[in-house]
Amino acid sequence: MEGEWRVMLEGNEASSHRLAETAVRFCRVLSIADRLTILYLAFVGVLVVVRQGHVRYWVEIGLIHAALIALIAMLAQLQELQALQARRLPVLEFLRYWYPTLLFGFFFEEIAFIVHAIFPGWFDHLLIAADYALFGVNPTVWIEQFSSYWVTEFMQLAYTTYLPVTIGLGAYLWLKRPREAFQALIVSTCVAYYIGYVIFIFFPIESPYHTLAHLQKVELVGGPFSAAIGWIERYGRVHGGAFPSAHVSGSVVALICAWRYARRVGFWLTPLVLSICVSTVYGRYHYVVDVLAGVVMAVIGCVVGFHLVRRSGKRA
Repeated sequence: MEGEWRVMLEGNEASSHRLAETAVRFCRVLSIADRLTILYLAFVGVLVVVRQGHVRYWVEIGLIHAALIALIAMLAQLQELQALQARRLPVLEFLRYWYPTLLFGFFFEEIAFIVHAIFPGWFDHLLIAADYALFGVNPTVWIEQFSSYWVTEFMQLAYTTYLPVTIGLGAYLWLKRPREAFQALIVSTCVAYYIGYVIFIFFPIESPYHTLAHLQKVELVGGPFSAAIGWIERYGRVHGGAFPSAHVSGSVVALICAWRYARRVGFWLTPLVLSICVSTVYGRYHYVVDVLAGVVMAVIGCVVGFHLVRRSGKRA
């Protein structure tokens, strides 16, 4: 009998050892962006289950997050298998490294359903007070005195350049070899965005569009870009997720990476990114403290992201 127990224990130890080795091997094939994304997916997945009574569509959100984790793991394993076979599949490689940029938008839109998972109300009064303490006015109300057709059109055009700036720089760095610069951009953006998304949940903010509408006396009237943004905001505006500004954090991460890895591009992006920051206040999308927090998130994202990429390169 004692021998049978010993055999069973040895078998269990061997199984545990094999499972541990498998887990280690699996973690090794995951990129930094994979690990950050899976961590965020798991966090939200657990949150919606625990707080299901406060989250609409919590079952759907949980299932989607589980499926995304499985998909990321599958992409990592497929690329590892491809490397072992000394083969290169450009489509797989592209998906493997670009997929976070597809998920950022989904995660942001999802905030509308989970923003009150923990706190049922809004904390805008704190940011309104902070803006007023800093400037002695409500900036989105004060700045409307400078509004005109062409100023509004320019500001809305600047606001729409957020995606071309971030995706465009990513495409530029993707074409450079080696791809450390592109990896740094993606990882830094992941860090900045995911921290920001978590703050959205723990600190729900509506934005001045909702809270200060009764003080705004001037309607922002522009041309086609203003009309396009108005249509998008009318049907796709996310209620919540204003602090910190994701527009600002993503743009500033791109700017910092441009100055670090492509200085000529950084020179041209600087006035554009500054315009994006101003446009978020002019268009009444954000408080000024949202913008400042977005810059802080970008700096944190780049500091952590550059460090992780540099450490990963040394280990490799």
